[in-house]
Amino acid sequence: MDERSELIRRLRKAGIDGSTPEWDDEGLAAASVEVALGGPGKHTLSGLARKSGVNTGIARSVMQALGRPSPSRGERLFTDEDVELVRAHKEFVDAGLPRDEMLAAARILSQGMAQTADALRQVVGNALLEPGVTSAGLGNRYVEAVDRFGPAMEKLLAFELRAHLRDRMRGAFVTEAERESGELADTDDVAVAFADLVDYTRLGEQLPPSALGDIAMQLAELSIACVKRPAKMVKTVGDAAMFVSPDVDPLLGTVVDLASCVEKKGERFPQVRVGVAFGAATNQAGDWFGPPVNIASRVTAAAKPGRILATDGVVDRSDGFEWKRRRRRALAGISDRVRLYELQAGQS
Repeated sequence: MDERSELIRRLRKAGIDGSTPEWDDEGLAAASVEVALGGPGKHTLSGLARKSGVNTGIARSVMQALGRPSPSRGERLFTDEDVELVRAHKEFVDAGLPRDEMLAAARILSQGMAQTADALRQVVGNALLEPGVTSAGLGNRYVEAVDRFGPAMEKLLAFELRAHLRDRMRGAFVTEAERESGELADTDDVAVAFADLVDYTRLGEQLPPSALGDIAMQLAELSIACVKRPAKMVKTVGDAAMFVSPDVDPLLGTVVDLASCVEKKGERFPQVRVGVAFGAATNQAGDWFGPPVNIASRVTAAAKPGRILATDGVVDRSDGFEWKRRRRRALAGISDRVRLYELQAGQS
């Protein structure tokens, strides 16, 4: 059986007629992979709501939170798996979890899954592509990869979620004050740091996008490798990484190691500058907000290449780190001038 006939066979098995003349090899390949990943849409929004046991408004809000496109009237965009997703959301809400917070969690899940999907597409695509491969041949390879690795990938994602939940529960369960109030605290005192690659924007004018992306990926890899618990990397945004920790010293150890690792990359890799602040911040859906986040970002912009600057709140809580007092600085968006301290040479 040739490659095109194999794709048609797979589509017919799923109840789709792929033998019509207007289907070229590329269209057949895309449709076959779509079928392997759950099939094309077959439910309208109202049909999705009816089968899920919710009203149309709730079904729409869940799908939008998960990043699904908004359908036109009568358009069949949703799969049987989407029905199961909305049912699962309903079960959580019926069990007592707040609907708005569930939707917020769904939005964060969607963002993470979109990034994961992009990364996996690139990994699989690079592994399956070879010179001269046809669209039909590549489509068959993709379908075989989904059949072979799909179940294992679902387990991997489930295990990763459980591992991160264990880590969060181990790091901070529930305090006595939270038990008394009946809700988790809105804010925590934390140290926040940003590590920013110097002249990354200028490099964008000199390097191809792929090389620029590779530099950002290397920063992310180094950032994760340098984290010292209980500090954690919150996120990377292009040329910067954000860290947070309830304790100052592990965070300082993290950024010191990161600065050292970046320096060892040599002259072709951009230098890094770091700003650190301490104060009360709010954790919402995995991200952090509040004065120390804003101040740490501004302090980073004031740091010279290869240097680590911090506020007095960080310095007062650090142990074993030597600092040089700098003048007070006016920082963008901060009303009062801020006293800064520079970590001494040999530690950064």
